[in-house]
This record gives sequence, structure tokens and C-alpha cells, in this order.
Amino acid sequence: MTRKKKVESLVNLGVIFRKLRLEKGYKSAEQFSFDFELNRTAYWRWENGENMTMISFLRLCSIHNISPKDVFEKVDSKFGASFVSDINFLNEPHE
Repeated sequence: MTRKKKVESLVNLGVIFRKLRLEKGYKSAEQFSFDFELNRTAYWRWENGENMTMISFLRLCSIHNISPKDVFEKVDSKFGASFVSDINFLNEPHE
């Protein structure tokens, strides 16, 4: 079994959307996806660095009231160590 290498910018994008979800008060990706009528499995994949369609990306931007430009600027900046450690995304239980 071979594992696909994740694209760093997609992983960073997933980190952004996970942080935005947590800022909305959703500890559970499953509850978030249910409340916003997103496919639970697809949403989990997006937060974990899998590819998403442009329509899904724009929908998430709308849900979080953030412009695509702002999201891409966050991805481009690569955040810094404090951003990633603040959300502790690698240790969050997977739904």
C-alpha cells in the first residue's frame, strides 16, 4: 500500500479551515459538517490536507465569512510555528 504525499499548501489550507471551525466553537468536525450541510467524510478530508473542489472552497469561505484572498494569504504566509501549535491539529481526535 502506498501513501499519497500530501501537498503542503493543501495541508495548510486544512489547518486554516480547522482553526476557523474551532474559532466558531465547534470541537467536532462532524457536528460542524452536519450543521452546515457538508459531507462529513469530505469535510474531514479537507481539514486533513486532501484536495477540494473550488465550489467547496468558496462555500467554506462563505461559511466562515472570509475572502478567498485572505485564505490564500494565510496559506502563503505558512503561518509560523505558533499558529499550528495553537490548534494542536495533529493531536485532535479524528471523527
